[in-house]
Amino acid sequence: MAARPSSRGRTRSADRRADLVEAALASFVAKGVNGASVDDIVAAAGVAKGTFYLYFGSKDEIVNAVAERMVARVGDEVEAAAGAAGLDAVGRLRSLGAAIAAVGGAPHEQNLIDIFHRPENLAVHDRMADQVIVRLAPTLERIVAEGVAAGAFLPQDPPLAAAFVLGCFSRLHDVVGRPQDAAGVLEALDDFVLRGLGYTGEIEA
Repeated sequence: MAARPSSRGRTRSADRRADLVEAALASFVAKGVNGASVDDIVAAAGVAKGTFYLYFGSKDEIVNAVAERMVARVGDEVEAAAGAAGLDAVGRLRSLGAAIAAVGGAPHEQNLIDIFHRPENLAVHDRMADQVIVRLAPTLERIVAEGVAAGAFLPQDPPLAAAFVLGCFSRLHDVVGRPQDAAGVLEALDDFVLRGLGYTGEIEA
């Protein structure tokens, strides 16, 4: 019976993979997603090219890994924005939307978004959207419940309402052609979502 890898070995493997993802991100920032090559990534990571292919089958695979890392970062930032002290439910909802809209502000992030909007990458795009929804659903459920309790929103089922709202926000970048258009689209989306939740105006924006 083959020996199982030790926990130390698994940790080293995870660390090496994480190092490659960080190196890929640095390469994408420096040269863009299309401009950065596998050679650039391994040079930034300080490893041999063969090491790269122990963890990733292609450049596309590490692009996906960087995208997953971006989803995690977006989740952290959105949760922090929505949880800021001193905000009511409406303010938290608008902060959540603003944090999502800010994704793509960096050139490499815009490159990634453009890549995932290609028809051939539809499955990856949808998987990323699903990951965002799963990550942020509990935060939005709390916001909706808070708004209902305060009388800002009509009585409703928070998990169901959160799913509807996140469906809207997760598609924000699908309808924004240029980063400079994001603010106007977000304002319209905020108004649409608040009306859908039955915003009464009792809590100021």
